Amino acid sequence: MAKEVHKILWDVLDNGRFELIWDDAAVLGAYAQARHIDGRMIDTREAKMTEKTCLPDGWKLVYSSENNLMLTEYLRVTEEGVPTAVCELSEKGKKVETSRLVPLIFCGPGNNTKKIWKSLWTQMLLVPYDNTMWTRYEAQPLKPGRRSYDLTVIFDESSREGLLVGAMDFSVWKNGLTCSGYDAKTLYAESGVADRGTHDTMPQGSLSGSSVASAPFCILYGPDYRRLLEWYGDLLSKDRKLTWDNGVPFGFNSWAGLEFRLNEENFRNTGKFLGDTLRPAGYENQGCNYVNMDNGWQNLDASILKDLAEELHENGQKAGIYDAPFIFSEEDASKEIPGAPGHRYEEILLRDDQGHVLPKLDGSYPLDVTHPVWKQQMKWKLDRFVEWGFDYLKMDFLSHGGIEGCHYDKSIRTGRQAIAVGYQWIMDNLSKERIGRDFFISLSIAPLFPHGYGHARRFACDAFGRNEDVEYTLNAETYSWWQNGRLYSFNDPDHICLLRSFEMERDSSLGEARARYTASVISGTVMMLSDDYERPEARERAMQLATNREVNEVARSGVAFCPVSSNGGFACDTYTAVINGKHYLAVFHWEDTNEVKEVDLSRAQLTPGTVWKELWSGKTMQDEQGILKWDVEGCDTILLEEVTENTQQNS
Repeated sequence: MAKEVHKILWDVLDNGRFELIWDDAAVLGAYAQARHIDGRMIDTREAKMTEKTCLPDGWKLVYSSENNLMLTEYLRVTEEGVPTAVCELSEKGKKVETSRLVPLIFCGPGNNTKKIWKSLWTQMLLVPYDNTMWTRYEAQPLKPGRRSYDLTVIFDESSREGLLVGAMDFSVWKNGLTCSGYDAKTLYAESGVADRGTHDTMPQGSLSGSSVASAPFCILYGPDYRRLLEWYGDLLSKDRKLTWDNGVPFGFNSWAGLEFRLNEENFRNTGKFLGDTLRPAGYENQGCNYVNMDNGWQNLDASILKDLAEELHENGQKAGIYDAPFIFSEEDASKEIPGAPGHRYEEILLRDDQGHVLPKLDGSYPLDVTHPVWKQQMKWKLDRFVEWGFDYLKMDFLSHGGIEGCHYDKSIRTGRQAIAVGYQWIMDNLSKERIGRDFFISLSIAPLFPHGYGHARRFACDAFGRNEDVEYTLNAETYSWWQNGRLYSFNDPDHICLLRSFEMERDSSLGEARARYTASVISGTVMMLSDDYERPEARERAMQLATNREVNEVARSGVAFCPVSSNGGFACDTYTAVINGKHYLAVFHWEDTNEVKEVDLSRAQLTPGTVWKELWSGKTMQDEQGILKWDVEGCDTILLEEVTENTQQNS
């Protein structure tokens, strides 16, 4: 996205502090800290500045303390106009070891500060480390101890003014943006965060050397915090490992509809329904849809799996399968590992520094993904998936791979280093260069960072077909739309249950189903239906909702809609997008009540007087003096397309 040109520079003060100047006004003031593993600390406010070197793009500042520690702070502004801060810890003549580096402890820069630092209504975005246990994004006031992982944006919703601070590297440290418990409206941008939010029971692993550096953090400021998140995503997109050029995947995933009732017959029949009924009616992309097995496929023989994949290919479809590569979910670790004869799971369980197996996370033990036996069995599994003819792999419970522990490979000192090893091994073994064809990798339960090791990442936990699932999915859309096409090729809104999942006590209403489908359409996206099509009602519902060609064309665009506003720990109900030069508007209602919803088009940055076509009903709508009104009964949605001259000619 195009950026305005700003005058940005760092101003170094004499008291161990520095300020970031943005267009002649300071947007933050900061200092830095680091802690040696032996407990010694260095704080730039208390240490002596022994070097101040002007660099072509900023400053190199060296601070020395009486305890012999040295902290070097690099304050730069890149050619793209992005200010960054990184710190290094060292000790003259000795190696250092650390697990905590804080290049920015920042707050408002004094009396002449921006409104976002003064207002009691200022909020900070709380980004969860991963998406397990039905975690949510939140926008909340600053409060002592509140923590966001890897990035946050501080913003005022009424004006949308915002300040984003985010890590730029995820290869070593888990990073946090944490509200100080000691100074008001002060945050720590810190490398070395391992806590309950990251599911760790051991401290952040430490690094040693002649010097040890934090992750670099960038600082972005502007009049609309939503554009800052997109800008941040653009910066990180350069490091995305995988891209996908074959369009948004449309298809089926077995979990919500079939769970462990998955078998040869119902999978085959589902594939035929998708290929022979839904595909001709418009549920496809580039003439293809995927039919994917989730957990439970292990009860089928290899010959059956191979036959099912071959049948799908003969019908012009693709086949998907499931794995949880970083966990051991059973109790008997003395069992031999399939694909690694003579080896047992107890060899590859991740352990602490006393040799004890780490506790379960989400019901399963973490595996040591740096162990050669793990790599051996993982290669064996992936080779089988390829040999059987599968085209798509959903990988689950991936946070286990990033747990802090003592790894077989002693060069791996942190959880983030470890999970990158596991991801890279899988990516290499499924690469087109190795297997000779495209293979889609979808990350399910997974940390947000390190990013790009999958073509898609699910942006929330499991979502089914009720009104609360609609709102939960939209909470992720509200705060993570910017990740789509940037951190990952696609945000994955999870399987789309249009009638009833295995854990639902009732069928969803038509409005709930329409809203759930639309929530997926606007996500970026991965379109995977999931119902039990042995029920005629499920087939009828799929035909009613999954074959609207105009709605599916919006999904095929790969565009994630942007929220009009934040909404605390819940979801925004209104989203906009521009697709091929045309404006779109999606509005949701997830309550059981009847209501007249109103959309302020100016707040949505849309033009009053626009005529809209509602894509589900085909009816037209128009605002009244800039307010668009929708009379809704219970949970439902409208998806509006701007009516232009071309629209009228094509209708």
